[in-house]
Amino acid sequence: MPKSVTHAPIPKIEILKKGHQWEVHWDYQEGPASQILFKRDDYLRGYIDGVLDTLKIDPKHVCCASGTTGTVKRLDQEKAEQLHTALNQLLIPLVEAEHERLERNAALPHVRINSATA
Repeated sequence: MPKSVTHAPIPKIEILKKGHQWEVHWDYQEGPASQILFKRDDYLRGYIDGVLDTLKIDPKHVCCASGTTGTVKRLDQEKAEQLHTALNQLLIPLVEAEHERLERNAALPHVRINSATA
């Protein structure tokens, strides 16, 4: 059984200023709880596409946009901050909840007994 991780592998979500324009980058961090991002990929991709449409971000500014990684370039500051906020509200709670679920499940008596005998 893999060693328990004491903290959730929170995705890195960055907003960067490049000259007069802004960029938003996000990337998952390796860990058992991050697997939820891959399992829920269709949902996350649809949500992120909806956010990009709502913010009226031109598709040619989107280099990549999935639930695990993404880069959106040539944004104004307001749109970059709105996208950053939306990603934080979506990805971080999802990974934190999965981490908590995995921790609770690992503490169940039958799981501890099985891992001790393995």
